[in-house]
Amino acid sequence: MIIAVSGEFGDDIRKFVYYRVESGRILERETVNAVDGPLDQLGAQLNSLKVDLLIAGKLSRELEIGLFDAGINLIAGINGESDKILSAYLNGDLQF
Repeated sequence: MIIAVSGEFGDDIRKFVYYRVESGRILERETVNAVDGPLDQLGAQLNSLKVDLLIAGKLSRELEIGLFDAGINLIAGINGESDKILSAYLNGDLQF
């Protein structure tokens, strides 16, 4: 499973931490700059990285719809340290 978390950067979706997770273990972690351009390009970028889930802060409705249309699952309204957010998600403790 591939999870992207932008919580560490607040409402700035131009950066996110990309995690490759298998059996509850983080196999890869990388900070990635999002493409700068139309919203559909972000969905395309996340799809190219094979992201299954984006956990993010506050997002516009337009961006939420664009991500949904791109097939990206989304949990919005989450801010904080990305590693802690991911850990809480994997442990079933993420509060949203």
